[in-house]
Amino acid sequence: MSGQYERGNITLGFVLLLLALGILMLAGLQQQLSHQRHLVASEVAFLKQYAGAISAQAWGSQLSWLPKLAWDCQQQPENGWKACVLMVGENEAVMAVHGITENQQTPLTLWQWGTLDNFHWLSTPHGWLDFCPFTEVSRCQLPQ
Repeated sequence: MSGQYERGNITLGFVLLLLALGILMLAGLQQQLSHQRHLVASEVAFLKQYAGAISAQAWGSQLSWLPKLAWDCQQQPENGWKACVLMVGENEAVMAVHGITENQQTPLTLWQWGTLDNFHWLSTPHGWLDFCPFTEVSRCQLPQ
């Protein structure tokens, strides 16, 4: 008789062990899925920022600009776009743009080399940059 109780206790203990292992595996899987969800959300937010910056650049290239040695900025509040142009040489200019999206702490700024011809922006081929081209940090600060 005592043999049956021992086998039952062993079986119950084995089932409880399997249940505990299953719970631990599910907890680990849940942590991995949470991390992956965070990564996907971060990537989606970046793509929205990038799309906003590209839109701001297309918008900014259609505007009229004065050739100034200080940043000249224009904003479109409806879309959260901002475009700024700075003359850096006799026939050379830099455009910095960003599009602000919801829940964004700092905007993604894109930079592009170009020229101003009759107050119109002309992009330089292969002039796209994703970083400020100036060594002086103060020249990379856009006006508020």
